[in-house]
Amino acid sequence: MDGVDLIRLRDELIDIGKRLDTRQLTSGTEGNLSARLNKDTVLVTRSGCMLGLLRQRDFVRVRLSDGLVLDRSGPPTSELGAHLELYRADDSIKAIVHAHPVSCMAITLRNWSLEAVPIPEAAYALGSVPTCEFAVPGSDEGGNVVAQWAGKRDVMLLDRHGAITVGTSPFEALARMKMLDAVAQTVLLAGGPDQMKSLSRADAERVATQAIKAGGREESVAAWLDGQG
Repeated sequence: MDGVDLIRLRDELIDIGKRLDTRQLTSGTEGNLSARLNKDTVLVTRSGCMLGLLRQRDFVRVRLSDGLVLDRSGPPTSELGAHLELYRADDSIKAIVHAHPVSCMAITLRNWSLEAVPIPEAAYALGSVPTCEFAVPGSDEGGNVVAQWAGKRDVMLLDRHGAITVGTSPFEALARMKMLDAVAQTVLLAGGPDQMKSLSRADAERVATQAIKAGGREESVAAWLDGQG
């Protein structure tokens, strides 16, 4: 990827950071972003950055194979391990967004699940959303807890630590984070999974079929369908 492309990619991530901040999906120095530059290089946000105020110099190039920092922009995000784990598991992943939607934090604190929300849009945009085991933020545990779902899910809740979404582009990862927030807010307003009106099996099967046709990850959509009962 040449310099012009690198600048453009940074600009896209800067734009995404601003959008996350505007939607209040992150605050302070919470959250981090990354994108794949080539087969063995990813671009990640620098440690300690505010996503709403990112600049061109706030990104670090990292070698995917071993996590080696390739320039002197500063230390990469402390959540680098989770990003690398996801990229290594699935070559189709081109970008990752980690944010802290209040809705997602509330869902995990209530110990509720988003694995089978009976909303068609959830099946289309998210599939089944697992909740990863608890990991101490900023520790090496982050990569370990996402490993179970790497290459199998596009969206994950992080226990007491927001959420992570992947995409074939930075804006697809952003779109999934925004939809996740909307779904989580809907579940909260509905009073939790046990209070939601279920889909009939026939309707759920029709939704799942269409979701897969629309490009949903088949394994994830199938898990969503299984959860409809």
